[in-house]
Amino acid sequence: MRRIYSIMVFSVMAMGLVACQPPGKPQYPDITFDHLPPIELNVAEIVINTPYQEPLESPHVGELFPVSPSRATRRWAEDRLRATGERGSVTVTIIESSAIETELERTTGVTGLLTKDQAQSYEVTIEMSIEAMDPVGPRAGSASIRVTRKTSVSEDATMNEREETWYKLTQSAMNSFNEAMEKQIGKTLSGFRK
Repeated sequence: MRRIYSIMVFSVMAMGLVACQPPGKPQYPDITFDHLPPIELNVAEIVINTPYQEPLESPHVGELFPVSPSRATRRWAEDRLRATGERGSVTVTIIESSAIETELERTTGVTGLLTKDQAQSYEVTIEMSIEAMDPVGPRAGSASIRVTRKTSVSEDATMNEREETWYKLTQSAMNSFNEAMEKQIGKTLSGFRK
């Protein structure tokens, strides 16, 4: 009887420990644009410049994101732009691809104990310029877009909830950027469209 009791106590304790374990870390897919038709440009080559390097210290937090804004922005250029001509070039410059964290004011005192405030806000900024040049003909053109998106998280958000928020914020910024840049290319680089 004592042995059965010991086994039951051990089983209950083991189940309690399993229940206390944090849920597994979610895996997020890369943010890609290869499901969209490529933007074909009548040039021989496309060069991607990335002079912007997001700092690795606070308030910059992009490298903590499941998919960093820097990675998603470069992926956009690789997935969407296609060189289909025999001469000329396009230079893509990633001017900024950052994520900034800002601490928000919280309610203090007794009210603060009963209130769940938004603790941090996050701002993702994507800025890119595209310059096209034909060395033989008079054709030249450029397109430039800057997109900013913001969100915030509650003070009681888990790490998994924060990462999901960061992922969705990057995805939202990139979707807005994609739409705006495609329209801008249609306007200002129409001479290079095939």
